[in-house]
Amino acid sequence: MSWRIVQITKPCVLKIKNKQLCYIPQEGEELNLPLEDISVIVLEHRQISFSHALLSSLAENGICLFSCDDKHIPSGAFYPFHSYYQYSLVASLQVAMPKTFQKKLWQQIIIAKVYNQAKCLESLHINESEKLQNYCKAVSVGDKNNIEAQAAFFYFKRLFANFTRKNEDDIRNILLNYGYAVLRACIARSLVGAGLLPCFGLHHANNYNAYNLADDIIEPFRPFVDYAVYQLIQENTLTEINPLIKSQLVSILTKNCLLQDEQITLLRAIEIVCQSLVKAIKVKQINVFLLPEFLAS
Repeated sequence: MSWRIVQITKPCVLKIKNKQLCYIPQEGEELNLPLEDISVIVLEHRQISFSHALLSSLAENGICLFSCDDKHIPSGAFYPFHSYYQYSLVASLQVAMPKTFQKKLWQQIIIAKVYNQAKCLESLHINESEKLQNYCKAVSVGDKNNIEAQAAFFYFKRLFANFTRKNEDDIRNILLNYGYAVLRACIARSLVGAGLLPCFGLHHANNYNAYNLADDIIEPFRPFVDYAVYQLIQENTLTEINPLIKSQLVSILTKNCLLQDEQITLLRAIEIVCQSLVKAIKVKQINVFLLPEFLAS
């Protein structure tokens, strides 16, 4: 399984040679990495040149490539398409899923998200985490009472002081959005790899969003980013996001979570979660749909 996450922060040329990624910087030594080791490439500089041959090789090797905007937030992703041998079958089953079944899957996602938020607070020794666990019991099919929003309001008020997710200039939101964007791109990649159509969500249904399903699946993974951002804020006086901080946020993908009582990386967990969603859709059973449990890093 590929495991390396490559961040490119300096002007360079990228090439493919002998099944390796060749990094040729304007200053410094050339670096070669086997494609089979790479899972994700993050482009963090405007002066990076590469060819169509590179894009083709990345797709053939299942590597996700994404670029960042002027605010250093991932703004675009390139990932393999139609790589699953039963793509048409899985896509057909996905589109034909009964609404009730979708709502039951969404219920499990929100229970897992709120549970992980509670475990995040508990790991940070923040009081009242047990109240969040009580929210889990109130999540109904489809979360018709919007327990997700109630839990999020409770959670963020205790995680950060004087904080709102609406303030885009808050460094904490910039860090959160960067981490979430990295997760979202990797989830979209794994959804397509499993034969699913990312545009059709279980709950999210924005006609202008090509990644509705990724926005569903990301929810239980968000507390891993929240935990990392909390630690970064506690340990540093930050006014802007820099390459070192971005590297630490991307490395979240290599942190461990629990999945079926086994510790695995988030990157691997994302793949398993997406594959388990396909299985759940095929056999029409909720209990085979797997979701990550929070572990403090």
